[in-house]
Amino acid sequence: MWDHPGPGEELPSARPPRWRRRALPVAVCALLAGVLVFVIAGLHGGSGGTVRAADQAPRAPRDGAAAPGVRDNPLLTSRTVLAPVACDLPVFSGDLPRLRAYYHAEIRCLAAAWRPVLDSVGARFSPVTVSLADDPVTRCGALPPAAEATGLYCDLDRTIYLPYGRVLDSLGVTTEAHLATLAHEYGHHIQQLSGILGMANRELDAYAPGSPQDHELHRRVELQANCFAGLFLASAAGRGSISAADAEAAVQDFRNWVDSETHGDSETQLRWARAGFDGGTVATCDTWNAPPAEVR
Repeated sequence: MWDHPGPGEELPSARPPRWRRRALPVAVCALLAGVLVFVIAGLHGGSGGTVRAADQAPRAPRDGAAAPGVRDNPLLTSRTVLAPVACDLPVFSGDLPRLRAYYHAEIRCLAAAWRPVLDSVGARFSPVTVSLADDPVTRCGALPPAAEATGLYCDLDRTIYLPYGRVLDSLGVTTEAHLATLAHEYGHHIQQLSGILGMANRELDAYAPGSPQDHELHRRVELQANCFAGLFLASAAGRGSISAADAEAAVQDFRNWVDSETHGDSETQLRWARAGFDGGTVATCDTWNAPPAEVR
């Protein structure tokens, strides 16, 4: 799911992923309460390990469920439906300046869709930007090798890093893959702003890296981000630059994401994305209270 190591640390070993279509993984990194966490995006995803903060006391979670702090987050019970948004996106292109403009426009549209939701639960909104620099300098440290990650979401500088060369190698120039990937990564930003990622990090402290419980918690985070992406795609479908067909194709793109112990199998990933897309409220995306069988 969403873990990556901090500066100077090694990526923990992980089971080799089973690829569906793409040869390269897509991953994202987030900072949870000072801990860098490797977040795999899906369709073009792989698997990563978890790094925990040494100064956080473990909790004693209940089997198969998140700790109360996560489970009771107000975002999980919000019956809000994302308001319709008309995204003004430029024509999609793999050309660097045009791809950058496309990402920036999608980020603006994502913010317009999600900011009222955060306001409704009392969470403070903070913008995120996106960088396509091939060798970025981030406050979260260096990106993992290209074979292990395509991108990094750094909470310290509120930036999604998607190096241009890696993005084209991994996603190609398929519009729906880029739409889905950026919407998923922005979902992690929403989790961070709402406090879900910080709470999840404290929960992870109770488990050994690579344990079944560790993997399950990662899946709950990743699958929720898929669902959040589905909510956004539904709010933008058939309006502005995102046609109903574009939005449907982006949702279907989650079926192509890698099977992973930390992200779930591809059908589960698609199911959660579609749950958000098919008329869901934000509460529809509560993976934290879902039975373990639903987050496999």
